[in-house]
Amino acid sequence: MNCLIILICILKSAFGVESDGKTVGVEISGYHNYTALVQELDTLVSSYPHISRRYNVGTSVRGRDLAVLQIAGGVARERPKLRPMVKLIANMHGNEAVGREVLLAFSRYLVENYERNSRISSLIDNIDLHILPSLNPDGFENSNLSIPDVCDAHHLGSGRHNANGVDLNRAFPTWNHENLSRNQLKENREPEVISMINWILENPFLLSANLHDGAVVANYPWDDSKGEEGEESKTGDDATFRALAQLYANSHATMHQGAGLCHDDNFPGGITNGAKWYIVEGGMQDFNYIFSNCMELTLELSCCKYPSPQDLQNLWEENREALLKYVEVGLGGVRGMVRDQSGQGVAAALVTVEGIDKSMTSSSRGEYWRILAPGLYRIMAEKDGRISGWSDFEIKSLTSRDPVVLDLVLVGAEPSPRSWAPEFLPSSLCVVFAIVLANL
Repeated sequence: MNCLIILICILKSAFGVESDGKTVGVEISGYHNYTALVQELDTLVSSYPHISRRYNVGTSVRGRDLAVLQIAGGVARERPKLRPMVKLIANMHGNEAVGREVLLAFSRYLVENYERNSRISSLIDNIDLHILPSLNPDGFENSNLSIPDVCDAHHLGSGRHNANGVDLNRAFPTWNHENLSRNQLKENREPEVISMINWILENPFLLSANLHDGAVVANYPWDDSKGEEGEESKTGDDATFRALAQLYANSHATMHQGAGLCHDDNFPGGITNGAKWYIVEGGMQDFNYIFSNCMELTLELSCCKYPSPQDLQNLWEENREALLKYVEVGLGGVRGMVRDQSGQGVAAALVTVEGIDKSMTSSSRGEYWRILAPGLYRIMAEKDGRISGWSDFEIKSLTSRDPVVLDLVLVGAEPSPRSWAPEFLPSSLCVVFAIVLANL
């Protein structure tokens, strides 16, 4: 019996679990440079290989890895059907360093408390979470606490830009590029931007946050606008974006206050529409919503972009609960499979919620997810003339951990394949065909 107890204790220690089940905190001692950041991620994976793995989503201008930590139960296996994918990104501007450390702390907090804390265990077992602590490692390495005006520096040389001197949050395709192919979207883009385009378009993320510094506010789309600065630029999902932003602000230690936190900032409730604050063309937040199924907020975490290391612990504590609640949103909403009449999943079907002018696209396996503010809704799917008809449902709470599950079955004949001709014909052949047909 004693040997069994000793064996259990050894196994629990190996997997980072203590028998007392108490949640452990995370202490931040200072900033991680690039080498230390990668080492921290590797240490977490080495200690918790059953729930974490590291991969690289690309490289920076200087060849530094854009290192991602994936956290999920059974991480080595294929993602279970309908498990939602969520991503968190920080340090897009290299001198905005708080989010970088907050995401490293959040990563450690999650893996160390798996099987200690039932809430965190449930989150890890039911969410496929991807964390990119630094999108701009070159910029961070070029920034430091000795730079003049470190708290609000925007100039070249401050570390804000990448190694080519480009502001990455002004470098993404916009709604003016919706008709371009994927390859065209990436033409003449920065390597970090290309990496994000590939990552976003290759994975069915449904929720994301991009962590910045320089204010304390939850910012939601649109950032871009066809109107004047200072006016709201609303998406079709404005109610849901507002609810997401308010959830984060209300769960943050001070963000919800909205005023008296940074300079003369005044954000009622601690949230703002991006364009109402100031217009950003080519931002990553808008790119997610235009070109994918993913809903992203920009979260500003600190008045000072690069504060003293002594401030990091408090900043982490202020954001811990807000980050947990934000990621947990992915557990709710509505989800399901788009199927044909034989029960097979249908990829690339359009899933539409009545009254919202943004449709989502089913995954390669036929899955769909939709985050929605509380309310009554109708949903349908369609592809190639086949439709599912409308299904009614209710979202009772943004923070519900029990999703509405609705499978949508497409009805109608599938289009016949055109085996006699390629999908696209060169223009010269089109002319030949036209001449032939005219003489028949």
